[in-house]
Amino acid sequence: MTISVLHVFNTGWVSVPERQLYVGGGRGVRTLPVLSFVVEHPRGLVVFDAGLNAAFATHPQRYAGWHNERMVRFRSSPGMHLSQQMKDCGLAPQDVSHVVLSHLHYDHTGDLSAFPHAPVLTTRQECEAARAPSSPLRGYLPREFARAELVPLDFATDVSPSLSDIAQSLYGHDLMADGTLVVVPTFGHTPGHQSLLAFLPHGVALLAGDAVYSSEGYIRPAAQPHPRCVDLAWRSLIGLRALSKGAPQALIVPAHDDTVLHGLERPDVVVHDTQVLPAVALSARLR
Repeated sequence: MTISVLHVFNTGWVSVPERQLYVGGGRGVRTLPVLSFVVEHPRGLVVFDAGLNAAFATHPQRYAGWHNERMVRFRSSPGMHLSQQMKDCGLAPQDVSHVVLSHLHYDHTGDLSAFPHAPVLTTRQECEAARAPSSPLRGYLPREFARAELVPLDFATDVSPSLSDIAQSLYGHDLMADGTLVVVPTFGHTPGHQSLLAFLPHGVALLAGDAVYSSEGYIRPAAQPHPRCVDLAWRSLIGLRALSKGAPQALIVPAHDDTVLHGLERPDVVVHDTQVLPAVALSARLR
């Protein structure tokens, strides 16, 4: 049994000073995508990260509160939320059998309500962090996942498996029990962050979430400026670097950097074009 296609969708945008992406970043500001992924598997569709809520197209500050105004500024455009884009290209949200979340920050959980019957895989550590009293101060919107069927995975924090270990089912959570989709821990950005390895017909892809913000992070390598767990974040980053060195054909796709997909010609990866918001519209929506 094999995966047929990995779909990549952009659900919105965030503008971030480069120095907040990796230690040693420049003084400029980069506008980054907010990516979501859908894997076509014979047993159903699998969503990795649910992107931004549709409210970010019309009233982001009212929806997300002061955090979206003072900390980070996400915005979107009508129709960019994941479930709508899926419908537009013929993928039915009701056919989603599983949702895997890299973590529970609100730019990854926004459209969860579109998949009410799918179990949502996260980690035990992430569930605990997201339910802590201080979670709204750390990028969580508990109402987005309050009704979701969260399935907490339990990973050890002191193991650094190789790609061959994972491919041989010696580590990770084999989502479909056929070796095609393996959830692996990439702790650090948040206490329970995880990523998804997809063994596609034309090579492996690692959907990295926020284990790294941009490709510079693992190429240099350069640490994230403000991870929740510094040591674990560095270990995860070095793991991504090892994958990039040991398997140069592997696609490592962070949740906020699609540059590795630019010009990519692979029948098993479909990148769906979305509207780039004009500067005037961006400015207006940030007020």
